[in-house]
Amino acid sequence: MTGPRTRTLLVRGLAAVRGPVALMAVLGLLAGAFLVTGPRVVDRSADAALGDLLAGAPAAAREVGVTSPPSRPLGPPATADPPREGPVAPFEAVDAVLRDVLGPEVSGLLGMPTWAAQSEPAALLRPGGTPLRPDTTRAVLRAQSGLDAHVRWVDGGAPGPANDTGTTRAGGTRHPVRVVPVALAAATARAWGVAVGDVVDAVPEGTADPVRVVVTGTFTPLDPGDGFWAAEPRMAGLAAIPDPLGGVTEEAALVADVASYGALSDALWRAGPGVPRDAGSPVLAASWRYPVDAGRVRTRDVGSVRALVTRLDTDPRLRSVPGRTLTTTTGLGGLVDEHATALAATAVMTGFATTGLTALTVLVLALTALVALARREAETALLRARGGSLRRLLVTGAVGPVLPVVLAAAAGAVAAAIALPGTTGRTALVQVSVVALVPALAGALALVVGVRARERRDPGSHAARRVRVVRVLRRAVGEAGVVVLAVLAVTTVRSRGAEIASGRQDWFAALVPVLVAAAAALVVLRVLPPLARRAAGVAARRRGLVAFLGLARSARGGARGALPVVTVVVGAAVLTLLAQLTLTLDTERETAALRTVGAEGRVDALRLDPEDVEALLARPGVGSVLPAYVEAAEVVLAGESTPVVLVATDVAAYGALVEGTALAVPDAPAEGQDGPVPVLGGPGLAPGTADLVVRGQRVPIRVVSRDSDLVRVVDGRSAPAVLVDLDALQDPVPAVRADTAFLDSAGARALLGAAEDPAELTPSGRVSGVVSADAVRADVAGLALPRLVTGTYLVGAVLAAALTLVALLLLLVASRAERAAAVARLRTMGLPRGRDRALAWVEVLPVVALGGLAGAAVGLLGPTLVAPALDLAPFTGSLTRPPLDPSPLVALGVAAGITALGGLALVLDAAAARRGPLADHLRRGDTA
Repeated sequence: MTGPRTRTLLVRGLAAVRGPVALMAVLGLLAGAFLVTGPRVVDRSADAALGDLLAGAPAAAREVGVTSPPSRPLGPPATADPPREGPVAPFEAVDAVLRDVLGPEVSGLLGMPTWAAQSEPAALLRPGGTPLRPDTTRAVLRAQSGLDAHVRWVDGGAPGPANDTGTTRAGGTRHPVRVVPVALAAATARAWGVAVGDVVDAVPEGTADPVRVVVTGTFTPLDPGDGFWAAEPRMAGLAAIPDPLGGVTEEAALVADVASYGALSDALWRAGPGVPRDAGSPVLAASWRYPVDAGRVRTRDVGSVRALVTRLDTDPRLRSVPGRTLTTTTGLGGLVDEHATALAATAVMTGFATTGLTALTVLVLALTALVALARREAETALLRARGGSLRRLLVTGAVGPVLPVVLAAAAGAVAAAIALPGTTGRTALVQVSVVALVPALAGALALVVGVRARERRDPGSHAARRVRVVRVLRRAVGEAGVVVLAVLAVTTVRSRGAEIASGRQDWFAALVPVLVAAAAALVVLRVLPPLARRAAGVAARRRGLVAFLGLARSARGGARGALPVVTVVVGAAVLTLLAQLTLTLDTERETAALRTVGAEGRVDALRLDPEDVEALLARPGVGSVLPAYVEAAEVVLAGESTPVVLVATDVAAYGALVEGTALAVPDAPAEGQDGPVPVLGGPGLAPGTADLVVRGQRVPIRVVSRDSDLVRVVDGRSAPAVLVDLDALQDPVPAVRADTAFLDSAGARALLGAAEDPAELTPSGRVSGVVSADAVRADVAGLALPRLVTGTYLVGAVLAAALTLVALLLLLVASRAERAAAVARLRTMGLPRGRDRALAWVEVLPVVALGGLAGAAVGLLGPTLVAPALDLAPFTGSLTRPPLDPSPLVALGVAAGITALGGLALVLDAAAARRGPLADHLRRGDTA
């Protein structure tokens, strides 16, 4: 316990250094709030990121799907008997079993389930028996639930149950049938020339019996990207289906209500006597889809989802449904694994920022504590001389002044914990504790060293030499320790980078930029004196004393110390690292968007004929439209297959279209004659001959050149691209037709706003969508985790700049008294008024500039040093480990910014000096 006198001294000491104490309290409050806010914001972003991942994943991956295949082929021709009710739909019975398997936890995460039953493709005829169109026109018959909630009706309305009957003729025999009401996409109706009220006969393969349908409505999807349409794209319009002979058949879907399940099955296959109705239809493939509602899923639900994935593979209840063979599919397991990987990458990316800021805050707090201690140095020496114990000196001189920072850090942490939901974690608590306690430890260590140094001071030459030797050895050991720690940290990241990137946090590795910056600061401290002395020698040969005196004082360490220089270098390194990583993320995001789209803009279609291209060119604002054929293909060489993205177009025109962007297009290959088709290949494709597998056909090719940047991104995965001339590919594969058009940025913007329904862009109605690289880039940047990293880096850069400015001000404050005394002496020797400010600039700015340049150099190399632990894919949509090219302009900009902050600190210090006590002005010879 401290006595009354100790408490009095403590209060007087706090009053004497109230400025530094207030500064430490503010920094502690902000640091505590920031360090606790970070993990809680990450928690909220993790939930949002899981929703983003589910919303952006393919529909089949973000749902639980159950399918039941048909148990037998179509039966014999129907008889002349009247239509029957048909089998009972199995939807509710299977749904009850599925709900039991899903469990209440997962069931609460699901959106509206949908059920469907579908036939094999059928040829379409007019009621008189003539084909619907001269070309081969086919459709599947599908009983689908929930259609009305996902469409906008263009004409007519939703189909209802099959209540009407009719008569079809097959093989000269009249057959009574029930007429099934159906709806179809408006684009399909336009292509087929079908209107509401038309009657169509569908003849499935393997039978001569038609199924009669009547069109009750045409629709357009409310959201073509909705997962509802992914289960059967033929519902939304015509789809290109490859046939076994290498051609393409356009197919669509005629959509009936699920209430027509029995009638549709009875029309396709009529059960004989004694077959139970509840056995379901043996000729319709049934499916159940249970989509996960992305807005309901939280990170805490990941465990339930993982358990569900296991149950779907092992639960015996799924194999006990009478008369049904159920197969379950889901991609939820892969999505939660991808989410975990993204969170691990985010922790690494934000860890370098928060750890660097924590270290910078600790340095500034320690520097503030030393400034406060220096202000009371005379008082401390007097108390010690009067018999004050070291314990009392520590309480009143070192520990006492930093108690407010402990209380402020705790208050900031508690306030952040109350204001924001989420968890804090031990790491954040440790960081808050470090911020609160390190200043006290730094002050205590400096006080003890100072007191011991004064007490051991001996005028004897031997003692003085021993003190100097001990000081030199202590400094050498300290510098060697910092260098060894930096080397060990870099080695750790290099050797354990994959483990760190996968989620195993290593805060020693996260300190790499800070430790390397500290080692660079030691170099600055060693290099600065000889450089300043050399510069002072040059200045001595010129007129005026200010430059010479300022540089001489800088060489002697008048305006520098180890801790201020380390703080400046670390601040510059953190700023440069954050700026460099932000620039890399933005660049890679742009590159990924271009590789995803293939150009600045792209039009996707079932097929693009010349008249479609002309219609697109006729749109206002569209300057160029380049037809192309894009497909996932394979290159086979020596029995090994490599997945590639095939881009067949006019290669020369494509190169001109994407010139100036991040897309790589080497020179166009020479025209092929009778030999293999010449192509341009991406990484992993060696020049030479190989086979290109396209539409099931092997095409001999010759890779004439390879470019490591010739890459395309599909579904977030990169693959090498193969560029080939479209005309050259159509010779061996006539079924290849243009299904894509590449645009420039102006054309993409024009087409995106040209029509609400993409099908209206061309007369054929085959366009399914328009996408631009700008929109893809904006979508990725707007996701939760990229926004979190960008926001963290922005806040981190502002805080790092502010902390560096505070450190520079403290540097000036710490040296102000010594500089004022030097100015007072120089005034007696004729130094003009106002030149003391120039003296401060010449003395301080070289230190600041050199420290900023060293820190910027460290920050420039920082991404390369920590590259093995970085995974940028969750934030860019690009490669997992893209090249981290240093940007010298960024480093120079940060170095210039640090120097500018030094100038600002000098201006602020001069303003503060002008408001100082009158005695200080008179002592320097200024006018009162």
